[in-house]
Amino acid sequence: MKKRNILAVFGLAMILGLTACGGKKETAESETETTVQITRAETETTSEEREPLPEGQMYSYLTGEPVDETIGMQRPFAIMINNIQDAIPQSGISQAEIVYECLVESNITRLLCEFQDIENLDKVGSIRSARHYYMDLAQDDEAVFTHFGQSIFAEERINAGYPTISGLSGYGGNVFYRTSDRVAPHNVYSSKDGLLAGLEATGMTRDYPEGYEGRFNFYAKDTVPAEGEAAEIVRMPFSYGQPWFEYNEEDGLYYRYQYGEAHIDAENNEQLKFKNLIIQYAARSVISDQDHQDYALIGSGEGLIITNGKATKITWKRETESDRTKYYYEDGTPAYLNAGKSYISVVPSETPVTCEAK
Repeated sequence: MKKRNILAVFGLAMILGLTACGGKKETAESETETTVQITRAETETTSEEREPLPEGQMYSYLTGEPVDETIGMQRPFAIMINNIQDAIPQSGISQAEIVYECLVESNITRLLCEFQDIENLDKVGSIRSARHYYMDLAQDDEAVFTHFGQSIFAEERINAGYPTISGLSGYGGNVFYRTSDRVAPHNVYSSKDGLLAGLEATGMTRDYPEGYEGRFNFYAKDTVPAEGEAAEIVRMPFSYGQPWFEYNEEDGLYYRYQYGEAHIDAENNEQLKFKNLIIQYAARSVISDQDHQDYALIGSGEGLIITNGKATKITWKRETESDRTKYYYEDGTPAYLNAGKSYISVVPSETPVTCEAK
């Protein structure tokens, strides 16, 4: 298979003194590593070669890990999570199979947490209002979009028929509740029972469409990518919370930090951690006087898959609104993830993610 060259990316990385993910360090060490690397086809086993599972189990569409079919055949809930400093630590989010992060107004971010297994989801939040591009992300995974409030742009899509579980609906009191330990609007939560009540009230189903196939490809075995740049510390270009990830070689996971400290789930005191980080660069524009953002998520663009200490350049493609985003290597072949939880971020094209070795 033809090898791909990893091009250097500068900009913000020059200012910070780091290498932008996707760049190549010109060192004797990296040249030595290149000479002993062999191609992806020779080193990486794919999802088609995974071991068959016992009856009643399947490989999760979201994580590639074995799960009971009673869980794996259910559409996830995609919940808008507050990520402003007044709202942390959040509750329940360490249980999410996928976490999305994007900028919203005033340089803050919000999370969209997708939960397929909600059996132990006793408290999740705090929950905030929808932004229209998060609805595209939820649609990528056929998720049940759940929110408390919405921007005018998200409201346009809801009024046009996009189904959601909404806190501003007549049934909202059965789904969401407020706590007394925080001030509004940072005190809205839900739970397994609340989410199921919302599902019943809206008449939506958690059944996947007939013939549904997951959009991710997974390696059959844990794999270190044959090509890519060192990515043991990954810094996101979000100035308010300044999130970053640190790779732990012992368990092969990326641990998340923000606001200068570990990003913790208040319900179990666990730090958020992921097997894969997916970066999707997209053109950004401001579409209101209130600094509402928009991202060009239909079409194609560049990105990164970061796993097992390496960052590999990819492209993403989504041809129409009804399509789903797919990821490809630079040579056009489908990209692969390692089995496990994933963090996915839509990042403005002009602000590259930066990586470094420890």
